[in-house]
Amino acid sequence: MTETKPRPPCPICKKPNVVEFRPFCSKRCADIDLGKWFSGAYAVPGERVDPEADLPDEGVSRED
Repeated sequence: MTETKPRPPCPICKKPNVVEFRPFCSKRCADIDLGKWFSGAYAVPGERVDPEADLPDEGVSRED
């Protein structure tokens, strides 16, 4: 006899996951998760960075 481990539930609605949409239970829950990524709901906390701080100077001098 082979024992199978229980699969973790869908991270969105907590229903049992389905192999086709794993780790989700349905395309709907997979789309909800994708929407959260696109909206920025899943973000790693950290300090804000000035976007211009990463730009190279390109030989242009600035007068301070």
